[in-house]
Order: sequence, then C-alpha cells, then structure tokens
Amino acid sequence: MRLKSVLVASIACAVAAPAVAADLRTPAPVYQAPAPVGAAVFSWTGFYLGGNLGAKWASFDETLSGPVNSVAFSRGDSNTEFLGGGQIGYLWQTGQFVFGIEADIDATRLGDSVTVTRTVTPFVAGDTLSVRNDLQSSLRGRIGWAFDRTLIYATGGGAWANLKTTGTFVPVGPTPGFTASNDKTVFGWTVGGGLDYMLMAGWSLGAEYRFTRFERDKEFSLGALPIVGGTSPISATTNLDTHEVTARISYHFGGGGFGGARY
Repeated sequence: MRLKSVLVASIACAVAAPAVAADLRTPAPVYQAPAPVGAAVFSWTGFYLGGNLGAKWASFDETLSGPVNSVAFSRGDSNTEFLGGGQIGYLWQTGQFVFGIEADIDATRLGDSVTVTRTVTPFVAGDTLSVRNDLQSSLRGRIGWAFDRTLIYATGGGAWANLKTTGTFVPVGPTPGFTASNDKTVFGWTVGGGLDYMLMAGWSLGAEYRFTRFERDKEFSLGALPIVGGTSPISATTNLDTHEVTARISYHFGGGGFGGARY
C-alpha cells in the first residue's frame, strides 16, 4: 500500500513538471493602460494681440502737373525705413488648417523727394516735390497650415495709408516762391506670408513679409503757382508700392495651448 502511494505521487509529479517548467519560462503579462479618450492636443484657436517691428521700402512714381505741361519722375526702391506697430486678430484651427482675420496699424517714416532739373513751364529747375508716409493699416484674412506649434500662413486683404505731398517752388525774378502741402488717405491691397512659432504660456514669435500696392494716380492739389500775368493751378500725383518685413510677437488669449481634444 505504501509502495502504491509512492508510485502515484511520482507519476503525478512527472505529469505536472512540464507545466510548471512552462510557467517558469513564460513571462507574466505586462499591464497596459488603455489609450486615453479625448486626449488634449495643441490648438491655435483663439484671439491674440501683439506688436511688430521691422523695415519698409517702396517704389514711387510721381508727377507734377500744370495747366499745360507736367514733369514725371519714376523712382526705383527708396531708402529702407523702420516700421513698427501692433496687430490684433482671431485664429480658428480645424485639423491642420488654420483660418483667421487680422487688423494692424503701424508707424513709419517712408518718404521720397524729387527735383525738377530743367524748365518746363510753369516749372523751373529747383522746384521740388516730396512725399511722406507716416502711418499705414490693413485688414486681412489668413490661411495657414499648422505643424503643432509651428504655423506657416498666407495673408491678404485691404490696406490704407496716409500720404503727405509737398511742393516747394523757387522764386523766379519778381515772382515769389512758395510751399504747399496736401494730406490724403490712399487705399490699396496687400498680400504676403509668414511663419509663427508658439512658445510656452500663449506667447508666439513670428516673421512676415508683405507687398502692398496703393491706388494709382491719386491727385493732390498744391494750390496755384504765381506766374507773370496770373496764376497757374498745380497738382501732383503719386503711385506707391511698398515692401515690408517684420518680426512679430503676440499673446494668445484662450488659445495657443492644449485646449482641443482628439477622439
């Protein structure tokens, strides 16, 4: 009886041994947490407000006109001048597409001055025409493509700027010289593109280039030029195209963070 019990125990151990060995060779399963549902993702959606600083240059076409004759001046790119101001806008992101609208206003000191070099009645050598642009603004749409914190975009819309035109006419014999100025707002269109990068806490840094063309042949009255036997009404026209490059910084309210969700 004792021998029989020993034989049964031996057989049971022999049968169980492979299963135990298999359990020892097979690693225990590793627990993996399920993927989160509604995980937050980065979003550019929201209002923003910021400032910009950069450079601006332009091409001028100017004309001085009298009752009969005119003097035309065609200029290449002007000297580069500073540009600085602020912008405000709203962005809306869907997928990787980002749409928006932005308004900006900037101060500058862009200008040009040309001089008559020969007599073209009623103008004489030494008469000058100067144009000054001190303020500009625009209202534009934006469309872009976001790579998480990086946004590449195109922009375009309407633009306007102030132009001050001044004519300085030298005295000729008994005819006195004089200076006359005229301020007007000119309208046009602007197009360009840029790149923004989102830093932490809603702040973004970026760079932008824009080309702007203002309305053609805008006329500025400069009064009447005294001439022998009477006066001659004088006017000027200016055609203006501008280029600008700016560095930008903006703060994003309620956007520019991990506020969205992916399902």
